[in-house]
Amino acid sequence: MTGKDDDQDRDAGSGRAALGLARGLLLLAALALGAAGCATTIPRGAVAFRVDSNVNDATVWVDDVLVGSAKDWGKDGKHIKAGFHRIEIRHPGYYSFFQEVELPEGSHATVNAQLRPVVE
Repeated sequence: MTGKDDDQDRDAGSGRAALGLARGLLLLAALALGAAGCATTIPRGAVAFRVDSNVNDATVWVDDVLVGSAKDWGKDGKHIKAGFHRIEIRHPGYYSFFQEVELPEGSHATVNAQLRPVVE
């Protein structure tokens, strides 16, 4: 091989290395953005809480306070204060669902409230 061939091989190697580095950085950036988009931070003293119910327009009560509908608290849920809570899911024409829960700070909780129709 001549000196000229050595220079071409070195230049080609440098180009491949730079391309590989660029691809790696692009992949790393994409992963970082994806992870940041999926991450949900739970506020201090709170719990990520959601309701899974067969009746989407049922009302959700936390400690005897109306906080919305099952649909509102479904897919993504919301944050509530950590600690002991009494959860109730209500809808006219259905038996109410009750559950008492102790939720530690920073946790994720799902209440599965399958309401049954009232038989008359």
